[in-house]
Amino acid sequence: HQNFSAGNNENTIEAHVGINGEANLDFLNIPLTIPEMTLPYTVFTIPQVKDFSLWEKTGLKEFLKTRKQSFDLNVKAQYKKNKDQYSIPIPFYVKDFQALSIPNNILIPAMGNITYDFSFKSSVITLNTNAGLYNQSDIVAHFLTSSSSVIDALQYKLEGTSSLTRERGLKLATALSLSNKFMEGNHDSTISLTKKAMEASVTTSAKVQIPTLRMNFKQELNGNTKSKPTVSSSIELTYDFNSPNLYSTAKGAVDHKLILEGLTSYFSIESSFKGDTKGSVLSQEYSGIIASEASTYLNSKSTRSSVKLQGASKVDGI
Repeated sequence: HQNFSAGNNENTIEAHVGINGEANLDFLNIPLTIPEMTLPYTVFTIPQVKDFSLWEKTGLKEFLKTRKQSFDLNVKAQYKKNKDQYSIPIPFYVKDFQALSIPNNILIPAMGNITYDFSFKSSVITLNTNAGLYNQSDIVAHFLTSSSSVIDALQYKLEGTSSLTRERGLKLATALSLSNKFMEGNHDSTISLTKKAMEASVTTSAKVQIPTLRMNFKQELNGNTKSKPTVSSSIELTYDFNSPNLYSTAKGAVDHKLILEGLTSYFSIESSFKGDTKGSVLSQEYSGIIASEASTYLNSKSTRSSVKLQGASKVDGI
């Protein structure tokens, strides 16, 4: 079944699509018997297949769960009109002719609110998505998509929001989040621009958890021009890998930091890195560590630099 509708009135423009249906998959459970066959022009023989069920033997039973299948799909989009209007004047330069019935300005409607909704339902999975762009005191964009399923791996939630503030300068803020059985992640960023300075910050984190690997990641980036242009960055990573089938393991961490400062009179940079790991490959153990530090300072009169590097490793007792 399918239906479609659309409308346009003084307040909104919208459209809707709906589709739903049902299917009976009992025929997949009928046992099949295929006789023994010899491939043409060859001596190869395909053995007989007896009482073979597509539903039982191909994994469809575990995936679809039931032979009575149905689905329902709905999509709706709407634009809510804004009553506000922008007036753009039309200049006339004609010092002896007077035009009649010509407007002095053009009226352009302000942007309204746009929304979108999507849903899909079946016996295996349900999907929902909502998105919108809103023009209020701030311009805001938001979306949310999620799923629920009899299969854990297919369940997820993804959400994002972005806003633009125009009060006392410009400020753009964005936030994203993802959650799943095997992965989680978050992202936040802000950029502010005023007449006197600019600021920016970005933070990203992620977590992975699967049977053979666990990993955590975090990254931060900050910068501003308030008193002096400064940029700082940091990255942290930890991991734990374990695969009994490969007789291999690995566990370690990585840490990196960077700082930049600069003016017309000087420039400086500082960097540090540290990493360590420990594990085994084919039951042969190994470990290692590395650390480094570096800095540079430069002005019109002098230059200073320093570098430090340290490392150690061990493989099977050596």
